[in-house]
Amino acid sequence: MAGVGLRYWVIVWASSPFLSDSAAHTLATIGAMGPPCYSLLAWVGPEGNRMMRWKVRGRIPTITEQAILDEAFRALTNRGITQPCFIYTVDQPDLNATVIGHTPYLHRDLYASPHLVAVIAHEMGHYHSSDGRLALALHRLTIPGGWLVVSFTMRLIGLIGSLLNPIVRLLSALSYIVLRIEVTVPARLSQFIQRIILWMFIALVGGIGIIATVPLWRSYIHQRELAADRHAAQHGFACSLTLFLRQAQLDEMNLPWNEVSFHPPVEERLAALQPYLPHP
Repeated sequence: MAGVGLRYWVIVWASSPFLSDSAAHTLATIGAMGPPCYSLLAWVGPEGNRMMRWKVRGRIPTITEQAILDEAFRALTNRGITQPCFIYTVDQPDLNATVIGHTPYLHRDLYASPHLVAVIAHEMGHYHSSDGRLALALHRLTIPGGWLVVSFTMRLIGLIGSLLNPIVRLLSALSYIVLRIEVTVPARLSQFIQRIILWMFIALVGGIGIIATVPLWRSYIHQRELAADRHAAQHGFACSLTLFLRQAQLDEMNLPWNEVSFHPPVEERLAALQPYLPHP
């Protein structure tokens, strides 16, 4: 709601000199309510994978990658896991995967892993639940290019601060020489002002709601990752997934505006898979 109110006020302020009052308020209403409504469409509307595919830089699998996927899904189909309509490859050199909306994204190096089928079985646990739609809805809360706007603004503020710093020092020295008054700008005040500006821009582009509810998402993502592990284990991939988790960590459910992984510790995931492992 803070982002909606701030966007409404900014759009009205910026468009009033050029538009009539009714047109400015109409435009502000569309701009303010657009991201939340667009986010809600992730639950009931079409997938809209083109925008997200561009955002994560997904591409169509090569002929070799598609052959590997076809072989993997033959094994999965035999165990009751259906193949999604779209799968894209992300050119990132790590063993990772994600589901956003109704679309899985597999990182390039994962195709060479002997545990590819187990990882896909884990991702299908997200795919056949609301996890992918929730991830897409959270991404849609931010206006397109919002992160770039905030990043550019803060870099600009930092550049302006570095350019003004010598001038402030010169004026401070002159005031002391002429008036014998020592004028200093506390560093904490400067940092506080920059932080206020940062939060205003984050609210403006729609990121403050996600950041403010991080404690809730941490618990939810923790449980959903364990549920996806169980999905793979229940379909017979507990051994392969266990071996995979000993060498890699799936980080597919990270939140926008947050680089910290909320995944359960590997030890906890391995312990949760123990009941599904064959015993002599």
